[in-house]
Amino acid sequence: MIYLIGIIIVATVFLMIGAYNKAEVFISPVIGFMFGALLSYEDYDDGTDYTLQTCIGFISITVVWTEKTNG
Repeated sequence: MIYLIGIIIVATVFLMIGAYNKAEVFISPVIGFMFGALLSYEDYDDGTDYTLQTCIGFISITVVWTEKTNG
């Protein structure tokens, strides 16, 4: 039960980060039953793409945004 509460808190924080960064938020079903969180980023010449994802049971919340490189 404590893990479920923790993942719900993580999902709420991810949504707040998405709102702050004006990110795209995707909520989608998952085939299977999962719990967990993911942070991923890829550096490109013109910026960095960030992905935050959390899975709560059968629901996946994904937050994606790009930060431009200064210079």
